[in-house]
Amino acid sequence: MSDQKRIYYTYKSIEAWKKYDEKVREIIVKDAGTDVWIYNRALPPTGYPPALSPETIKKLKDLSEDVVIEEVQDD
Repeated sequence: MSDQKRIYYTYKSIEAWKKYDEKVREIIVKDAGTDVWIYNRALPPTGYPPALSPETIKKLKDLSEDVVIEEVQDD
């Protein structure tokens, strides 16, 4: 479990959010086991899910260049 990393994600446009958000959330829920995480209401929104496996992070990054995934560095 120590290989899991925290990320945040957003989208390059509102159109990208509309197109990919359902799939992004589905991928995250499958790995995290929950559908509850911080998610702001800006457009496009930014989500802060629980820590995810490297494989899940790669899936999210490979989904589209319109989905922006950034790893959170712990201090």
